[in-house]
Amino acid sequence: MKTARLTSLCLVVLVLTATPASPQAPLKIRLGVHTSTLGAADVMAIRQGYFKQEGLEVDWRRFVLGKDGRDAMIAGAIDINATAPTPFVIGLEKGLAFSAIAVNSYFCGTNHIVVLKSSDINTVGQLKGKKIGLPKGTITEHIFNTRVAPSYGLKKGEYEVANIPDAKDRMPSLVAKAIDMAVLNDPFVSIGENEGMIRSLDNFCKYDMLPFMVTATNKIIKENPEAVVAYLRGWLRGIKLLKEQPERAAAIYAEEQKEMGREVPVAVLDKALRRMRWEPEITAEMDRYLVDEVKELLATSTIKSAPDVSKGINKELLAKALGRK
Repeated sequence: MKTARLTSLCLVVLVLTATPASPQAPLKIRLGVHTSTLGAADVMAIRQGYFKQEGLEVDWRRFVLGKDGRDAMIAGAIDINATAPTPFVIGLEKGLAFSAIAVNSYFCGTNHIVVLKSSDINTVGQLKGKKIGLPKGTITEHIFNTRVAPSYGLKKGEYEVANIPDAKDRMPSLVAKAIDMAVLNDPFVSIGENEGMIRSLDNFCKYDMLPFMVTATNKIIKENPEAVVAYLRGWLRGIKLLKEQPERAAAIYAEEQKEMGREVPVAVLDKALRRMRWEPEITAEMDRYLVDEVKELLATSTIKSAPDVSKGINKELLAKALGRK
């Protein structure tokens, strides 16, 4: 009897050891990286190997606008992307299954209204009957039309908007005098100022804090939440570098600019990056901001129905990345 029991036990052990463990999903994400300073934390994490150190494989591609990355999400091409509240809310209304998981940045200090240095325009109020270049379908357009222009007594229709999606194309449009004014963000503002081509009339901070949201598809959150947490950990390390070692971060960002064909002095990029605010948590203030954004977009008929933004927010993943859960 003892022999039979021993034989049975051995068979059980053999079966257990021969059965392979259930394969764990690899930590991998497809990432959209913004080409302006809004993408700087991702650039730090990629170039410094932070994602790899968190055990994450990242397949990344650049986007000039957050809403372009959002559209790539709709197409199923990427998993994580940063976008502003306006295209975020529009995406929710259209039924896009994605969630805000952190605040990428607040970029009002880096979003400037600029003119050529030689221009005789000194205020936005002089835009009447003239043309401004900016990206349509973005928070920049929304805030300019609903807050900036009205603060100078300008009504919709009293100025013309030229849709120029890529920020790098707006300065050449100014030089060619195809437009009279532009909304430009960094690093292009700092580059243009350094080269003596443009001057800033104002930034957006008195009108809106301009948050940028980190979003992830609900599919990746459900199927591979640990990959999302690993992304956030690497990204947070990028933010830490930007805040604690700004000169080093600017030198790293200069390498990124060089790869895109721009030789920019590190000091110029240091100035540009310091204009950003890196505060990643989705606070109660941010919750209220998104609710107000829905109301504004309804009032301007940008959306037809109000999505429940609370269902499009996930704070747990960032809490895990921060070690709070």
